[in-house]
Amino acid sequence: MEQTIEELPAKFGLVGFILGIASLVVILIQFSAFFEPKEKSSGSVIGEIAADIKQSAARALAGEPAPERTPPPRDYSQFITIAALCVAGIAVVLGGIGLYRHEPHRLSYMAVGIGVSAFVVQYVFWLAILICGVALLISIIGKLDSIFG
Repeated sequence: MEQTIEELPAKFGLVGFILGIASLVVILIQFSAFFEPKEKSSGSVIGEIAADIKQSAARALAGEPAPERTPPPRDYSQFITIAALCVAGIAVVLGGIGLYRHEPHRLSYMAVGIGVSAFVVQYVFWLAILICGVALLISIIGKLDSIFG
């Protein structure tokens, strides 16, 4: 007598795998955007400050009220990172559901692994930035005697 085991298609595992890959890609893109230069040069900032001082002095002498400040543009990078981490959590849950339903295990394991790796990559990145910052501070403090001596 031959026993056949019907394997369910890997619906939850496949969706979890796709969401895990998407979240990991978004996290890595956010890291590349972390190193983009956002600041202006000091010369242009000083020039803008001087122009603002000149304009405010002219308005004060003319008796005009100060203009309304324009709000800075919104930065959605934190929202995108939080959304990517939520998608990674959903990928882990879907991978777990796939394992519970006895779907083919490979995609479910990969969904859980990639979802968890999105969290780990985020943690390791900020830990590396923190360690580099501490090392930089230690080297600056160690060289203070040569700066002031």
